[in-house]
Amino acid sequence: MDIKELLTGFAQITLFALMLSMGMNLRFAGIVELWRRPSLLLRCFGAAFIVVPLAAMAIIHLLPLSVEVRAGIAAMAIAPGAPTVYLKMLKGDGDRDLAGSFQATMALLSVVLIPLWLVFFAILYSDSATVPMAQLFKQVMVVQLVPMLCGAALSQWLPGLAEELNQPLHQISQAMLVGVLVLVLAIGLDLVLKAGVLPVLAVVLMAAVALLSGHWLGGPGPVQRQTIAIANATRNAGLAIVLITLNFPNVKHEILTTVAAYAVISGVAGKVYAHLYKKQLAKERVIAPAP
Repeated sequence: MDIKELLTGFAQITLFALMLSMGMNLRFAGIVELWRRPSLLLRCFGAAFIVVPLAAMAIIHLLPLSVEVRAGIAAMAIAPGAPTVYLKMLKGDGDRDLAGSFQATMALLSVVLIPLWLVFFAILYSDSATVPMAQLFKQVMVVQLVPMLCGAALSQWLPGLAEELNQPLHQISQAMLVGVLVLVLAIGLDLVLKAGVLPVLAVVLMAAVALLSGHWLGGPGPVQRQTIAIANATRNAGLAIVLITLNFPNVKHEILTTVAAYAVISGVAGKVYAHLYKKQLAKERVIAPAP
């Protein structure tokens, strides 16, 4: 078994475990929370599946990047709804229920929209995707939709068992996700660094667009706005790695490292954004006139 096969299998198992844990936390009621707010749902859809992929296309077109870096950026652009968003909100000031519904909704939409985006990229950039749409649909179903619904069903009908399993499953899956990113960075970080500042600039630009589009489209409430901004910027690295390793022939390490670099940079950007936005909200409360 070569490193590509090992990474593919590990990433698939990791994503399955993360989605199963997420389903246990949300249950069916949590999954549909965003659906009760159709205007916000439409704006979230636009931020996640239209603005960020189009921004990635512009970055790919404007910057002289290698094919491998372009593929990594494209993979992250079309894979929103990371299972870690809900956990970030547990530690911060965001709306955890909204964050959970956002990632669950994006996971459901990904089943159809990721294959469509890959076909579109294949038309624009020849040989960028080689697997038929039906097979892509099946892959996204298996690693995202099925475990999430199984987790929700388990929590709904066997809550005692779900409560026992959820915490250890969550801890294990989080450790596995860190392991995937560390493995990818260890494999190819030196290759990205040798490429110069352009790959890092491309990743920073995409993270900034994802944060800002989520911020602008996530309003009007400040907590809601912050939640959608961070949720939109946190792309699904596990799914992106699965898509790349399964669907790109002769995958190069730079592709996987670009994915890991985005995960790290977007995480840092999200923390900076949350800190600055929190300070801004505090300043507004101070200068606001008393009721």
